Amino acid sequence: MNKGLGKLSDFIYKHAVATIVAVLVILGIVGGVAISQGSNFATAGLTIKGTEAQKALNIVDKDFSTGGSGASEKIVFKAKSGKLTDAKKMAAINKLAKKVSDNKQVKVVATPAQQRNLVKNSKYGYATIQYKEKAANVSQASIDKLVKDTSVTRKAGIQTELSGDLTINAMDTGEKSEVYGLIAAIVVLAVTFASLLVAGMPIISAVLGLAVSMLGTFIMSNFISISSADLSLSGMVGLAVGIGYGLFIISRYRQEFKEGYDRQTTLRRAMMIAGKSVVFAGSTVIVALLAMSALGIQFLTVMGICGALSVLTAVLMALTFIPATLVLLGKHGTGEKRNRLFGKLSALNQDKGYGKLVTKYKGFLAIVAVAGLLVAAFPATKINLGLPDDGVQSTKLTARRAYDLMAEGYGKGNSATLVVLVKTSDASKAALAEKKLTSDKNVVSETPAMPGNGKSGHYYMITVTPKYDGNSVKTKSLVAKIRSQSNKNGIPKMLVTGTTAINIDMSSVLMQALPKFAIIIVAFAFVLLMIIFRSLLIPLIAVFGFVLSLLATLGALVFVVQEGHGMSLVGLTTKMSILNFAPVILIGILFGLAMDYEVFLVSRVREIYDKTGDTKKAVIEALHSNGKAVFAAALIMSAVFLGFVFASDPTVKSIGLALSFGIFFDAFIVRMVLVPSMIALFGKANWYLPKWLDKILPHMNLE
Repeated sequence: MNKGLGKLSDFIYKHAVATIVAVLVILGIVGGVAISQGSNFATAGLTIKGTEAQKALNIVDKDFSTGGSGASEKIVFKAKSGKLTDAKKMAAINKLAKKVSDNKQVKVVATPAQQRNLVKNSKYGYATIQYKEKAANVSQASIDKLVKDTSVTRKAGIQTELSGDLTINAMDTGEKSEVYGLIAAIVVLAVTFASLLVAGMPIISAVLGLAVSMLGTFIMSNFISISSADLSLSGMVGLAVGIGYGLFIISRYRQEFKEGYDRQTTLRRAMMIAGKSVVFAGSTVIVALLAMSALGIQFLTVMGICGALSVLTAVLMALTFIPATLVLLGKHGTGEKRNRLFGKLSALNQDKGYGKLVTKYKGFLAIVAVAGLLVAAFPATKINLGLPDDGVQSTKLTARRAYDLMAEGYGKGNSATLVVLVKTSDASKAALAEKKLTSDKNVVSETPAMPGNGKSGHYYMITVTPKYDGNSVKTKSLVAKIRSQSNKNGIPKMLVTGTTAINIDMSSVLMQALPKFAIIIVAFAFVLLMIIFRSLLIPLIAVFGFVLSLLATLGALVFVVQEGHGMSLVGLTTKMSILNFAPVILIGILFGLAMDYEVFLVSRVREIYDKTGDTKKAVIEALHSNGKAVFAAALIMSAVFLGFVFASDPTVKSIGLALSFGIFFDAFIVRMVLVPSMIALFGKANWYLPKWLDKILPHMNLE
C-alpha cells in the first residue's frame, strides 16, 4: 500500500490541476446519469420477512381481501362548539364529502354519519376517503385540492385534520440544519489550521464526495428499494467522515513539513502515513456498515450499502482532491501563512498541557471516565424499541394533529388496531376466542368474528382495538398474551398481524439480533487492532471503551427520548420509544468512527514510543499532535449529527441524536480520556504480545 500511495502522491504533485478536473468530470458524469435515469425512492413501510405477523398478513391478503388496493385517507373532525350533528356542521361535512368525491382519482368517500363513528356526544368523527390508486400514484394536484377543500368545514367551526397514506406536509429531513453543521465545521477547522483558506478544503472535499454518493444513490434507487431515510443516513455519515478524513491528511501534511522536508516529500510522507490510516479507517467503517447485511434484514442491508457508498467516495476524495488542493495552495497549505485571529486560538495548546494533565492524573481520570459511562448506561436497561408514528411528529403537521384528535375521541389504541386470525371452521370456537379477547383489560373493543374465503384454510378474523398505542409495553404484552393463549383451554390457534404487530415483531427480531451483531463487531475490532499494534492490552482497552460508549449512548438515548428528560431541547414534543433499528446503525457507524480515532491516535503513540521508549512522552506528544485532529474531527461530526437532531422527521431525528451521543461518549470520553490515561497507566505492558501469537498474526504497519 505504501508504494501505491507514494506513486499516487507523486502523480498528484505533478498533475494537481488535472486531478481536480478529473474529480469534477466524474461528478459531472455521475450527475448526468442520475438526471437521465431519475430516482425511484420507496415509500413502503419497513418489514422483515418470516415473522409471525408477516405470515399472518399474507393470509389476510388471500382470504380477506376486499379488492381495494388504493390509498386511504382520513379526514378527522372535532366540533369547536356544539356537535358535529348540528345542521350547519353536518351540511359542511356533506359538502366537503361531495367536493372530495368529485376528484377523478377518488373511489368513494364515507362520512362520519354513514360510518356511525361519531363519539363523545358527537363532538368527534371522521370521514374515510378510498382512492382508486396507490399513494405514490395520487397526484400532487389531488392532494392540494383535498387540503384546499377542508376549508369548507373549518369555516363551519370544525377543526379538520388529515391522516393516512398520503404525504400532506413535506418533511424537513435536516437539509437546513446541515448548513449550521457546516458553519460550525468551518470555525473548528479554521482554529485547527489557523487558516480560513485551508478550513474550506475538507468541507469542499466532503461535499464533493457526498454529491457523488448521493447521485449514485439516486441511480441505485431505480434497481433496489431505497427510502429517503437511507439517503439521510448516508448524507450525515458521508459528510462527517469526509471532513474528518480530509482533516487527518492536512494535519499530517503540516506535521511532516515542520520536520524540514520539501513539499513533494512532505506530501508523499503524509499520504503514506495519514493516507494509509484514512484507507484503513474508511475500510473499517465500510465493513461495519456492510456487516449490517449479516442480520438478513433487507432494509438494513440497503441502508448499509448506501452508507458504505458515501464513505467510499469520502475516502477517494480525501486521497485525491485534498492532496491536489494542498499542492495548489503552496505555503498556505503548509501552515507557513497563518490567520492572525485563528492562529492565536490554535496556539492555546502549544504547551501540551492536556497531555501532561492526562499522564499526571491517569488513574483518577480512568476511574472517573469508566464510572461516568456506567452511570450514563444505566437507563439502557429499560430500553423499549419501536417505530415512530404520527403521535411523535411535529404539531405543525396535520397528521400529528389528526392523531391527537383521534386519541382524544377514540383512545390512544385507535391507531394500533390488531388483526387476530382464529384458525377454525367452527363459529362457536371463533366466538370463544372473541370472548377471551373481550375479557382482557388492555382491550377496548373488538369486531365480531368474520369468516374468510378459505383459500389458506379456515380462518375467522377479529379486529381488536387495544387500550394503548402501538409502541406501548402493554400493547406488546397484549400481543404476546394473545399468541400464548393459542391452542389452550379450548381456544383455537390465534395469529396476530396488522401494522402494529408487524412493528412489534420487527423490534423483537432486531433486539434479538443486537447482541450477535455487537459480538461480531467487537471480535473483529479486537483481532484487527491486535494485528496493527502487536498488543493484547491496546485492543482490549479499545473494545472495552467501545462497549462502554455504546451502552452509555443507548442509556442517554433512553433518558432523553424514551423518558423525556430535556426532550424539548432536541425538538421532541412527546416521549417516544427508541427507533428499533437505531441501535444496529449506531453499532455499525460508531464502531467505524471509534476505530478511526483509535488508530489515528494510538498509531502516533506507538510511533513515538518506538523512537523514545517513553510511554508518558509518547502519550503527551500524540495528544498534542494527532489528539488535536481527533478532537477537531469529533467536534465537526458532533455538529453535523446535531444538525439532523432538529429535523422534523422523527426517524432522522432519532438517528442524528443517537450518533451525536455516540460521538460525545466515544470520541471525547473514551478516545481522548480513557484510552490515553490507561495507556499511560500500563506503560510497557501495552505492547506485550506472546511470541507464539506474534508469529501467527499477519503484519500490518500503518506508519
